[in-house]
Amino acid sequence: MISEIEVLNLAEYDITPEYFTKLKERHPYIGEKLILDLVNGINVVARDLNNSAKGKEKGLSRVWDRISGSSKKRQNIINENVIEGLNSVSKWLIEHNKHIGRVDQRIKDVADELYNTQDEILKFYKEFKEVDLKVEVLEEFRKSATNRFNTIENRLIRVEAHQHIDREIIKIGTLNLPIELEIFTILDNLVSGEAGLYYFQEENTTDKKEFLTYVKNSIKDKLGRKDFQKLINHKELILGFNKLEAIEKEAIGFISSQYSTFSSDSSMYDIIDLLKVVSNSSLENAENEIDNHSNIRTFVTLEEFIDDTTKELLTI
Repeated sequence: MISEIEVLNLAEYDITPEYFTKLKERHPYIGEKLILDLVNGINVVARDLNNSAKGKEKGLSRVWDRISGSSKKRQNIINENVIEGLNSVSKWLIEHNKHIGRVDQRIKDVADELYNTQDEILKFYKEFKEVDLKVEVLEEFRKSATNRFNTIENRLIRVEAHQHIDREIIKIGTLNLPIELEIFTILDNLVSGEAGLYYFQEENTTDKKEFLTYVKNSIKDKLGRKDFQKLINHKELILGFNKLEAIEKEAIGFISSQYSTFSSDSSMYDIIDLLKVVSNSSLENAENEIDNHSNIRTFVTLEEFIDDTTKELLTI
């Protein structure tokens, strides 16, 4: 069985098993998120091929590279590593069965879009005859993504989503992160997995609203509803983030940035923008960045932070 880290390293992420294990301690879905970033990176390039110069740098792992500071440049975006990477992603999609979540939906959507841009890939690819592109890789990747996602029809139920909520909420207070980042991390785990997929697929407006309320109240109950009217202190949040070990900074920075990648209307997101600034700016610049963004410099209470973060992440 091919593992997530094998798929990623075929695409030159160069993540060690020890580092990857550490990442997944707090962020169990980060492997899938990195694979999604890999696939979406290929897709971005495919869309831009007609308008991009050959030498224009587009990273397969564009978000991860920016957060981690990796300076390794990949050569042509479509090469043996990419083709091998897509083959590996296809095998991984077929074989992995630990859980099915919202990330699977995103991978399926990107697979469909990537397949639909294959003509542009082929036109670009003709200029690189030294690499043997196998066109069927794109079709196989799309098929495996679709087949994988379709299996949820037989198993995704409301109870499973609520069980996922219970598994994550119990972690609050144990992650050793600033409370705002604990809330964000727990909600990201919910959104990425069964809970987020249930919410995404639910068409009944009343049921969606009740589910959203259930998530918010579960977090508040776990916290004991203490200090809910305390204002979020941006400076304390910045200082708290910068005290984290480097690996956690990279993870939170990557995750917060990835949400913007899939946002249909980034103008409506305040908490995501706030966390992006906190995690992607230097300690010296973060406060100035916040002051320069009117949508995120507004002070909010802890309760409002919970409400807004839950709404933003689940509806993105």
